[in-house]
Amino acid sequence: MTTFSSAASAVLVAASLLVVTSSVTLGACKTTLHGDLVQAPAHNPAYPQKFLFFRLIEITRVNGTSAEKLFQSFVVPNAGTTLPIPFALDINSPKDCPSELQLCVSTYDTDHPPEFSFGHDPLSNASKAIRLDKFQSIPVWGSSF
Repeated sequence: MTTFSSAASAVLVAASLLVVTSSVTLGACKTTLHGDLVQAPAHNPAYPQKFLFFRLIEITRVNGTSAEKLFQSFVVPNAGTTLPIPFALDINSPKDCPSELQLCVSTYDTDHPPEFSFGHDPLSNASKAIRLDKFQSIPVWGSSF
């Protein structure tokens, strides 16, 4: 039977913890997305409501076909009634940060928006392809009704 010294055991335990720790952090996406919501030029004026709904949509491409999937979403109380409105969203996902993302923003007077249907459209909308590592200026357009 082979015996290990206490120093060798400590090195083995430390190496095991390093492997476990690094495998847990691999693939994690932790960052903060910073930006401003701004008025879109040549569109109806946007009137932000009490709540802002941010949806980060991950776009993947396989064999020339693209697919969209919700990556993360946020409901943020809105204190401002005019644009620009600064935002900071803390991204925290156990998955890798997506290489291609679409940020969609809508605004409602309630923190539980109605289903998207005719007559229940948000008063303001925004959508833009983004990168997590850059400050984003997101143009917002008002309702056409």
